[in-house]
Parts: sequence; C-alpha cells; structure tokens
Amino acid sequence: MDRVSLIYKVLSGEANPSEQRELEDWIAKSEANRQEFEDIKLLWENSAMTGDQPQEDDNGFEKIKQRMHNRLKKKRRLQYALYTILLAIVAVLFALLLRQTWLSTTNGARFNNAQMNEVVSFLEKQYHIKIDVDNSKLLHCQLTATFYKVNEQMALKSIEHSLNVEFIARSKSKYSLAGNDCSSL
Repeated sequence: MDRVSLIYKVLSGEANPSEQRELEDWIAKSEANRQEFEDIKLLWENSAMTGDQPQEDDNGFEKIKQRMHNRLKKKRRLQYALYTILLAIVAVLFALLLRQTWLSTTNGARFNNAQMNEVVSFLEKQYHIKIDVDNSKLLHCQLTATFYKVNEQMALKSIEHSLNVEFIARSKSKYSLAGNDCSSL
C-alpha cells in the first residue's frame, strides 16, 4: 500500500492496528516523514472531507493527493535552487583559492631599480632566511632583476654577481651581506 493511501486510511479511521503501527513506524523514521504526515493531516483537517461526508467520496482524497503532490514539487524546486546556489558558491570559492595558490606569482619577483632593503626584505620572506647587512650603505644599492622559480642559492649568487657583494652563510638560514657601497657600479 502506498504511503498516501495509508495516511488516508489512518486519518479516515479505516486503518487496522497493523496499518496504524506501519504509519507510526514510518513517521518515527525521520523528521521529514513526520513533517510530511503533519502536512497531509493539516490538509485533511482543512479540506471539505469531514465525518459528515460519505467515506466512499474519493474526490476529496484526490484533491488532497494533488495538493500534496504540488507541495512536494514546490519543495523539490526550492531544494534544487538551494543546491544550485550552494554549488555556485563552492565553485567561486574554489576559483578564488585556485587563483590565490597555483596561479599567483609568489614563485617570482621583479625588481626595477629597487633598493637593496626591499630586495633583502623579499629574500627573507620568500626563503625564510635572515640577512644581516655589514655595511648599511649597501641597503641603498639598486638592483634590477627578475627572479622566477629560482632557489635561494641561485637568487643570492645572482645578486652577488650583479652588485659585486657577497652573501656569507652564518648558518643554514642566516646570512651576512658584505661588500663596499655601490657607488663604483
């Protein structure tokens, strides 16, 4: 027996105890089932079908069935719209995340007559190192270079050759920048 017919039988008082238990078990399975039963019961109570009319009148039952069907269609459309919106939000968040990670240019930097203090700051952040500068005049040197997907050693060697300076390793992540000022370059 389909669920709607079972509910109709219980509400009309025609259900036997076994059918009543079956409906009670179905209602107890989930909150959605309970809500569906309550909706049908509300329609039943507010419809023209009362105890005054003969039980054989299936027209009232069909009206309830049609109302319930329309209500379920409306609920499904709303769920579909909500799922679509949720999917769109997830897609936008994924695109933003993708843009921030894989498509960003954090693997490189371009310096155009940049002062060494900017370059040192970039190197420290990019490679998680500490650079001490022995001669403060070196911080005013200007560097024009592009670093793209180079490791720490390559970047430091490139600067050494460009500015006639030297990065002296003090530990695994600590360097000293040594050299004369850049006035001779």
